[in-house]
Amino acid sequence: MESRVYYGEYSLKHWINLLLKRNIVLPDYQRSFVWDEKDIRRLIKSLGEGQFVQPVTIANYNCEDREQNLLLDGQQRLTSILLSYLGYIPDKEKFLSVEELASSDDSDDGDGSVTKIIGWTFEEMLEDNFSNNNIDAIINRITRTGKYKELKISSITNKEEFFEKTFLGFSYIIPSKTDKNETQKFFSTLFRNMNYLGLKLSPLESRRSLYYLNAELEKYFDGRTSEGKDVLCEIKMYEKMQLRKIDIIRYMSILSQYVANNKDVRKVLVGYSAYSSRENYYADYVSYIVNLEQDDRTDKFNKFDFNRTFPNNDWLQLYDSLYNSLNSIKVQLGLDAKRQAFTSWVDADYWLFGLIYFVLFERKTIQFEKKLIDALAKVIKEKRDDENYSKNTNRLNNLRNRIQSSIDIYSAYAK
Repeated sequence: MESRVYYGEYSLKHWINLLLKRNIVLPDYQRSFVWDEKDIRRLIKSLGEGQFVQPVTIANYNCEDREQNLLLDGQQRLTSILLSYLGYIPDKEKFLSVEELASSDDSDDGDGSVTKIIGWTFEEMLEDNFSNNNIDAIINRITRTGKYKELKISSITNKEEFFEKTFLGFSYIIPSKTDKNETQKFFSTLFRNMNYLGLKLSPLESRRSLYYLNAELEKYFDGRTSEGKDVLCEIKMYEKMQLRKIDIIRYMSILSQYVANNKDVRKVLVGYSAYSSRENYYADYVSYIVNLEQDDRTDKFNKFDFNRTFPNNDWLQLYDSLYNSLNSIKVQLGLDAKRQAFTSWVDADYWLFGLIYFVLFERKTIQFEKKLIDALAKVIKEKRDDENYSKNTNRLNNLRNRIQSSIDIYSAYAK
């Protein structure tokens, strides 16, 4: 698909005005502002000294006859410029989010450090009616919340002069106007090249960039029911002293490959024994479904026919069934009572693999009899009491064992 690209530069004050007037839209997949004060100061210093700063990339998108300018690359820079002008920055401790995906590996030997993800972007400060987005009104709104702290940039001596006479470049992409599907594929490829292969977004943000604007599949990949509820009932994983989102695509990608290979668990995750490589596997699953190029082992999902497995996108109704099934036994899952979270992948996988497999892929209803609950509790206790197993929870053979064992246990209760 052909596109035109224009280049230029705007003053920092003009960039701020574009944000305030909502002439620039932040794509939904870009959900976090992650820079710290030192990053903001470094950017302002670089701009003030005339150093090269990577241009911002904007793309024109026509959505239902409404043109939007999507901010593809430059959220951190433009947000930092706006915050510098306002003189305030969000207090990260007051915007912490659990959107970060659980790592799916209890046996990680890392130092346990976690980058704090905040559920905040510059759009949190703006109102839909851009006439209410003048500087004084914004400062008044955000200071009343108690969630922002002062930001002082010592390198700026004359604020108005600095923002009027300092410039930041841009590239502006206009795709050729063709049908909706071609336009969506163009943007998905563009987002992948910029935000998945290049920038260091979180795994969830990176994956979302692959299916952004694909309205039919957003709920599938995000794990949302027809009413927008979390299909896993908001159950989280508590690991490394952090609450994290359980990744529905971890389960869907593995079970899709399992089904496609005649239920041979030995063919699942071949080539992805290292847990650090598995995010590439999950992202490739998304790419396969939306017909984008995969990164590695590009034949691994070839035998999975998404449209045949979920004809007419009836996965949405199946998601509703999964939500209802899981919600009905939530109190019996042995969750951490305070956090409503699993504390081990042993528990999560034994409860979820079999349940997801039979409800979504076999279209069956689970009879949650006491014998089923007891059988799952027994095998979970055995594995958690096994010290060697607990130290290597997500070693590939152990993971495969949980997949098959969970399915086997559930099989007698799937009708």
